[in-house]
Amino acid sequence: MKILKNKELQFQVLKYIIISLIGYSFVFSLLFMCVEYFSIEKTSSFIISYGIWYLLLYFIQLKLLFNTKHKKLKLIKFCVYLISFYMISIFLYNFGLYLKLNYMLSTFLTISILMPFRFFVSKYYVYK
Repeated sequence: MKILKNKELQFQVLKYIIISLIGYSFVFSLLFMCVEYFSIEKTSSFIISYGIWYLLLYFIQLKLLFNTKHKKLKLIKFCVYLISFYMISIFLYNFGLYLKLNYMLSTFLTISILMPFRFFVSKYYVYK
């Protein structure tokens, strides 16, 4: 496999995982606070939490993960990426709720399913 031989790609995957763990800790924490403390509806809380994280993600990935410069085309591609993955994540999250999963479990499964796809789309499409 290509990833096993490419040290730079391995390092990027490791950084991606660390950034994702930090980011999704933020998503889970904000989601929990919105639902449990502020009594915001679960889907709205998910949309808010995930949305804030995605807005921060462009700059974090731009500088820390892919070490590249901002360009208008990258931002446009990120917006397409953002909208696409945002809609898919909302669908998957709500599908989990439809299956009567706990909202936190549904969030975890959504993240787990989309995480590998997000890395490769970011690396080979958005920040290329």
